[in-house]
Amino acid sequence: MQNLWSQIKGCFIVAGLPAQLNHSQQQFNQQLDRQALTRLIQLALLLFVAALLLWISADYHAGFHFFNQLTPLLPSQFWQIATFMGDTTFVLTLALLVARRKPELLWVLFIAAIYGTLVTHGLKMLFDMQRPPVALMSDEYHLVGKALRNGSFPSGHSFTAFAFASVAYYFFNHRSLRWALLLLGGFVGFSRIMVAAHWPIDVLVGGGLGMLVTVAAIQTARWSHVGFRRPMHFFIVFLLLVAALMIMFGHTGGYPQAQLFAKAIAFTALLVFIWEYFLPVRASRAN
Repeated sequence: MQNLWSQIKGCFIVAGLPAQLNHSQQQFNQQLDRQALTRLIQLALLLFVAALLLWISADYHAGFHFFNQLTPLLPSQFWQIATFMGDTTFVLTLALLVARRKPELLWVLFIAAIYGTLVTHGLKMLFDMQRPPVALMSDEYHLVGKALRNGSFPSGHSFTAFAFASVAYYFFNHRSLRWALLLLGGFVGFSRIMVAAHWPIDVLVGGGLGMLVTVAAIQTARWSHVGFRRPMHFFIVFLLLVAALMIMFGHTGGYPQAQLFAKAIAFTALLVFIWEYFLPVRASRAN
């Protein structure tokens, strides 16, 4: 019993987490990347301008057929996996992979999720735009996965993908990785057109909102440090664990062919969580 108690006291979640949270808070406050924030704002405005020009030059449905007609060129499973990567549960599960090393990322992502939920769902309720399966005849588009009906504007999956990519863009200061993350976010948004869930304008606006909300979340996180306290950190990690378990128990978001891929990521994330939080603290794993 004494040996078991010693092991419990020596694991990271007990012995190492307070110091890690304190270190993360200090590092986050000291390293304000204004250039990254400016770049995210510029890219967001670029997406908004593209959406506006598309709407002015054509209409709300502009560009959909041009892209959606290419859907059969790749397997249905490919598009289902790509679009499920914008599901909130999947993004939260990915965040579990860096939970111990990047508590500041979790805090910003949590704030962005709150802001994003208010913004995207507010706009969906305000405009209540029809999705392609409602606005078009069945032979006018290629449907992949579940047919969605209303709440098209803006794209929530695009928002989530760009928000996560933008948060990672800010915290991982490597040029190639940063652009790869943004391109991945763009590809996930693009997949929403290919599966006939959204119009191009939905994707552009959703992506732009994801970037702007991330900038707002970073500034909020610099003002409020509650996310670096153990109770809030545990709460956020709990939400990430719930998301991973939801995927493990069959959540697919209407895209069943993505299930095997999603479960593999979720299982890996859970293993990483157990390894990093419950094994004894070692000097090589101190940061």
